[in-house]
Amino acid sequence: MTAFGLSTVLSVISAMITPAILILATGSLVASTLTRLARVVDRARELLADIVAARENGDEERAATYARWLHAYQRRSSFAERALTLYYVAIFLFVTASLTIAIEHLSRASIPWFSLVLVLAGAAALCAGTAALVIETNIATGTLRAEIAETLGASWRAATPDVVG
Repeated sequence: MTAFGLSTVLSVISAMITPAILILATGSLVASTLTRLARVVDRARELLADIVAARENGDEERAATYARWLHAYQRRSSFAERALTLYYVAIFLFVTASLTIAIEHLSRASIPWFSLVLVLAGAAALCAGTAALVIETNIATGTLRAEIAETLGASWRAATPDVVG
């Protein structure tokens, strides 16, 4: 370690750990969002089959109900897709920031603001992705309430006005 002392190497590694932790956290959000998206896709496919079956049985009212629900699942998938895209952008920015930190130290360049900008942009993408998931969650719970109310009927709605309302 002639060009760099041990303390310099350790400071570079320490500086690179923060983006790595953010990468790990974002990766966890990617995994859970992919699971959510898979469930949305599965349910949408079920609804498509239900629409076909209802139309074959001549039940256009039921088919229209399923189509309304399907529209909500389409919106959910759109928000989940946005969240995933933003999470992947955040991971890219965090990885780039980590590499930039190493390059700055190796080249002895004095542009520490660049890695900071990358981390802040990654954090902004992480926030925006999380906001998209909050919206997706609200759509999910609203759709669930509508499906329950439609399936169980008016007597259930009358018995639980605080839940459905």
